Amino acid sequence: MEWTGGTRQWMPLKILKESNPVQVAEYVMARNLSEEAAFAWWVHYVLRKRDVIVSAVKSRVARTTHKYGIELPRPGKDTIENARKLDLKNGNTLYMTALAKEMGNNAIAFEIKNHGEKAPPGYFKATGHIIWDVKMDFTRKARWVKDGHKTPDSAQTNYSGVVSRESIRIALTYAALLGLPVCGADIQNAYLQAPSSEKHYIICGPEFGIENEGKVAIIVRALYGGKVAGRDFWHHLRDSMRRLGFTSSKADPDVWFRSCWNPQGRIHTECTLA
Repeated sequence: MEWTGGTRQWMPLKILKESNPVQVAEYVMARNLSEEAAFAWWVHYVLRKRDVIVSAVKSRVARTTHKYGIELPRPGKDTIENARKLDLKNGNTLYMTALAKEMGNNAIAFEIKNHGEKAPPGYFKATGHIIWDVKMDFTRKARWVKDGHKTPDSAQTNYSGVVSRESIRIALTYAALLGLPVCGADIQNAYLQAPSSEKHYIICGPEFGIENEGKVAIIVRALYGGKVAGRDFWHHLRDSMRRLGFTSSKADPDVWFRSCWNPQGRIHTECTLA
């Protein structure tokens, strides 16, 4: 953009405005320049048009109602009741069984208070919802997800590391050259293993059972959907690796080494990518 100081007008480059009108309009609004003569005649129109287009797209987006030919419960406030009706319609309890399994796994993530008891000072109210799915073997899956987009931003960084592809290639190549065994493992409900650094609470819904509905529950573990859940688990995993005697690599902090004895009584080095 060029500034013509004498007339106090912004002269936007024509090609930039035509190729990225929405981005330019948002930039102008962010800099409080929308009332300048060069912008006043088109910026507001472009932003109104953007809102109309986004609204139209949202109304036309097709919601996923079936997967593998199996009907999914509708999302929303009555999603559990809808899942119960589908089970009744199909003559089984697959969705309710999946929900019970998920809430059983999630039990360690909540500290449920007694009726009438409030959350401690300094805690923010959060919400969550249930995502339903069907696996490739037609097993029903339910996942309680925290509405992290509705919670306050963290004052600290949300960074959580992950092992690089180059480190994986080097480790696999090294193992192949030396004939070393390669093992894989998975941490079930990984995020639930980590304490939560956020101070949030929820009001229990029907998925927590009739005896707990309406109670205050403090979130004490990292939950899927939380803004810093990945960071909390990353730090917890690093602490666990150190307790197991592993040392982080200086080249890649998510590559770990540990000296140990092999079955032949010789000392060798174990490498873990975590």
